[in-house]
Amino acid sequence: MSANGKPLKAVHIGLSVGHAGSFDDSKPRLIHDFRRLEGVDVVAYCELYDPSYLDDAKKHHPNANVYSDVDELIAKEDFDLACVVLVPRDIPEVLIKLANAGKHFLVDKQFARKSDELKEVVRAVKRNEVTTFLAYPVRFHPAMQDLRRLIDEGAMGKPMFVEGRFVIGQVGGPHGSDPTGVPYRMDTEGGGNLHYVGCHLLDGMRYLMGCEIKSVQAMNGRPLGYAEEGIEDLSVLALEYENGGYGSMVCGYMSARTASEWDRALVFRGTEGQANWTPMLAPKLEVVSATEAWSGSPDKTIHYTLPPLPSIVFHVWFHNWIRRFVDDVRAGSPGVLTVEDALYVLQSIDAAYESAETGRRVEVQYGF
Repeated sequence: MSANGKPLKAVHIGLSVGHAGSFDDSKPRLIHDFRRLEGVDVVAYCELYDPSYLDDAKKHHPNANVYSDVDELIAKEDFDLACVVLVPRDIPEVLIKLANAGKHFLVDKQFARKSDELKEVVRAVKRNEVTTFLAYPVRFHPAMQDLRRLIDEGAMGKPMFVEGRFVIGQVGGPHGSDPTGVPYRMDTEGGGNLHYVGCHLLDGMRYLMGCEIKSVQAMNGRPLGYAEEGIEDLSVLALEYENGGYGSMVCGYMSARTASEWDRALVFRGTEGQANWTPMLAPKLEVVSATEAWSGSPDKTIHYTLPPLPSIVFHVWFHNWIRRFVDDVRAGSPGVLTVEDALYVLQSIDAAYESAETGRRVEVQYGF
């Protein structure tokens, strides 16, 4: 409910891209998520690319209004918050308009092609004090939440190293997805696998290290090469963190297997212990600690029971964090993962691309 006890009014901007999903049950994602939220009424839909999606919206949600223009939506519709699912090229302009209108927003990644495009969004959000939630979901998995708690409690000691691997399906060729799709074009996405997928690992790793990346040395490759120039299939990163720790990351469009068999892993190493979450999204976290508090049982495996919630984008754990965003809107809080967080991830990605192009280590330049 809003501060006056009435339901919050929400709109969806973008129906045909990424995790928006479908109105029926064929692809249950964010469209379904928001319609499940208690105390939230979805009052309008806006689609910029394919008008047929608006017909689908009216068919499944006849009481909602539909728009093909964001300016018209903002001018005519009374709403509190927006769920934005667009290509990175178009997101910054839309977010600036929402922030200037005092509208809160949740946004599916990626949030811009380059970090410079996101700087004015940060300024608009701060100027208008709107609540935001930028959807890098990895840090919200219960295993990541528990590992962060163990680090804070001292079970891992001083952070030394974090390593991540995020290998998903190939792009093009006999085993791959359509290389002409919007995630694989420079004009709409702005980069390749590092930009589209590696962002998730980079945010999760900075969450565990508790600080930003200081410098990066990167190599990018195109072993498949079906997507257009500029879209790498593979990225390998060596990372130096501001706390003196280090990291490594491999991400790529390299798997010829199905999504359930993709290769995703995360390992954290501290002076007093280490944690292994492999494969990522698995229902267990393996932890070892040499601290006195763990002397009776230095090896632990934390198991998770994660029942699926029907018709949502990821899992019940991420749906709960979307509910947290709605609670933050009601409370007037800035949000748990902000545009500034997204900007810092993009600034580290920009530095990685510069490093891969120049062949040298690059210091990450933060700020807006």
